[in-house]
Amino acid sequence: MKPVDSLFIHGVVVTQDAGRTVVRDGAVAVVGDRIAAVGPTAELQAEYRGQETIDLHGDAVFPGLIDVHTHLFQTATKGLGEDMPVHEWVGMVTAPTAGHMQPEETYLFAMTGCLEHIRSGVTTLVDMSYVAPVYALHEATIQAMLDSGLRGRYSTIIADYGKYNLPPEIVAPIDRLLDEYTRLLAQYPANEHFGVWVAVGAPWVATDEAMIRARAFTRETRTPMVMHLNENEVDNVLIQERHGKNAVAWLDEIGFLGDDFLAIHCVRMTDEEVQVLADHGVMVAYNPVSNMYLGSGIAPMVKMAKAGMTVGLGVDGAGSNNSQDMIETLKMAALLQKVGALDASIIDAQTVLDWATLGGARILGLGDQIGSLEPDKKADLFVLSLNSAKIVPAHDPVTTLVYSAGEENVTLTMASGRILMRDRVIQHIDEADVLRRCQQAALALADRCGSNRRLTRQWRL
Repeated sequence: MKPVDSLFIHGVVVTQDAGRTVVRDGAVAVVGDRIAAVGPTAELQAEYRGQETIDLHGDAVFPGLIDVHTHLFQTATKGLGEDMPVHEWVGMVTAPTAGHMQPEETYLFAMTGCLEHIRSGVTTLVDMSYVAPVYALHEATIQAMLDSGLRGRYSTIIADYGKYNLPPEIVAPIDRLLDEYTRLLAQYPANEHFGVWVAVGAPWVATDEAMIRARAFTRETRTPMVMHLNENEVDNVLIQERHGKNAVAWLDEIGFLGDDFLAIHCVRMTDEEVQVLADHGVMVAYNPVSNMYLGSGIAPMVKMAKAGMTVGLGVDGAGSNNSQDMIETLKMAALLQKVGALDASIIDAQTVLDWATLGGARILGLGDQIGSLEPDKKADLFVLSLNSAKIVPAHDPVTTLVYSAGEENVTLTMASGRILMRDRVIQHIDEADVLRRCQQAALALADRCGSNRRLTRQWRL
């Protein structure tokens, strides 16, 4: 018999392979950071001997979920941004906190966000930080991502245009920002586990020079570009003021669009603009909970997918979501499309799971490495307990995950062959200590920057 490190047996294995195969009494064999085999339990037990054998007793196994957009530092602002539109929320809550953070605090906020990702079955995330007053803030977030065990991509926004009352805390000259990116790319060379991407905050937060230079930088360094685009009406209103045309038309005109560009949100889009993005191979991150929380609208994701765009799912930051729960995001992703179209059949659970796994993998350029449970791919997976009042009866594992499950049903998360959570206990981080210190740091930060003026009381763990 062939030795393997881990052998999961007697599970409902949702492979997400090309045929969307589900193995009812299935097994997954793991060697190192990769999957050695997937198939019926009887077959794998006859061929493989696990250093550790994990009997799932009928629970479901899925590929690790991929969050293609979040702001980890916004854990600090959870609960401070209720009932405000995005432009007011940025000015009153997120920008002041981003400008007053200390590196030690940033690490705690980022780590807390990572812990919730792990608890909701995420194994890969793409983070977007704001402009950092000091370089050490980048290092603190990145260290938390690395310590968490999650696969990650880190970016920090380029914002050098403060005409539209953009808070000074999140504005800096383009020379400084590109110098920081040069340093980050050298300090953290890209690999399958971690890398640095380049981000522009939004079309209107950067000068024309900054937009053009940032895009040239990404092409020279072969680094993907990320940007918030048409989250609400502001992008078009302000780009019309500057250039006499909508944001997508202007980006097309300056050669900004391309198949290495991940557009975040894309809520306010015409059919013609969707086609322009699709023609350029632009990818899109769908953030349904944030779009509802901020009252931004319903992104036309079904239209984008039909146009040929690659769609991924994002939880967005905790400041505009109040959680980093990817399981919740799956359900909201489906329901928002249904209510927007007044058609319950416009999207199904399988499509949503595809966006959260295979779509995210393609966005990261890792379609051959993650996104499905197949031999030679990375051992990224999570286990969903099917034995709870929230779930029972479970007829189909995919619809159960998307429409019935909650974060509390995830019992085990593995990334690159490493078990990060087992029996709902984080294995490699003192979670209770992190959460205590995060609570204290968030209250202290809110005091320093005035973001707690909307609160009626404070408390500590």
